[in-house]
Amino acid sequence: MMRWAVSALRRFRTGVHGIAVLGVLSLAFLGASYAAAQDVPALTKIRQSGVLKVALYRNFAPFSNDGKGIDVDLAEALAAKLGVKMSPLWFDADENMEDDLRNMVWKGHYMGYGPADVMMHAPVDREYMSKVEQVKFFAPYHRERYAVARQLDKLPALDNFDAFEKLNLGVEGDTLAATVMLSADSGRYRNTMKIFKTAAEAVAALKAGEVAAVMAQQGELEGGLKGDVRFAIDLPPHPVLQKRQWALGLAVKSKSDDLAQALQAAINELMADGTLKNIMLRYGVQHRQP
Repeated sequence: MMRWAVSALRRFRTGVHGIAVLGVLSLAFLGASYAAAQDVPALTKIRQSGVLKVALYRNFAPFSNDGKGIDVDLAEALAAKLGVKMSPLWFDADENMEDDLRNMVWKGHYMGYGPADVMMHAPVDREYMSKVEQVKFFAPYHRERYAVARQLDKLPALDNFDAFEKLNLGVEGDTLAATVMLSADSGRYRNTMKIFKTAAEAVAALKAGEVAAVMAQQGELEGGLKGDVRFAIDLPPHPVLQKRQWALGLAVKSKSDDLAQALQAAINELMADGTLKNIMLRYGVQHRQP
């Protein structure tokens, strides 16, 4: 009886040891598989999956809003160049661009959303690019700037801001335009300024006659008015606002060199053959070379 018990115990120990060894080997195999998966180039992964995941701002007409816009059409054209389908990852702008890039490009949101393969409408600025080492910025495809849209019957010309002592000016809150106008000419225009949550809301107020003019990004103004002859769009008569212009491009993880090269080539082709210009004109926006 005792011999049987000892023999059984030995077999049990041998079995446990075998299981432990198998467990270690399994973990090692899984670790090697994960490492191998991590080493697969970004572009190869995308082509294997057949999908390009693209981060797009929500509620940002005419670039990306309600499932359509310039950046949406451009993203689809880029995916087609890679031979895959485009899958949008919609997101709301966070408190700053660093948060957007962390959530949608290089890490993902803590709620488990993202990251995407590429983000549209990213700033391609040398100084800013050096501050975010986890991200590669490239392929500038449009140049944006501030502008003023005005009702021609109320404001036939815009040589200076004097008219805004009496006429209402709409601006989007928490923007450079709002900051400049609050302090311009010792604050002379504060009482006639109307702050809106978005540029789209400000443009809607302009079309409804609630304000005489709106200062916002030119692309948003052009897309909102779409050539309406009742309005004109000019550069603001202010040196700081005229000087402030920036290029919009793409952003991917810093190590996604192959994907960046492929997307850069695709952007080059879409700009050269007029596709990008036509996409923008479809939404009422004039393409401006970066």
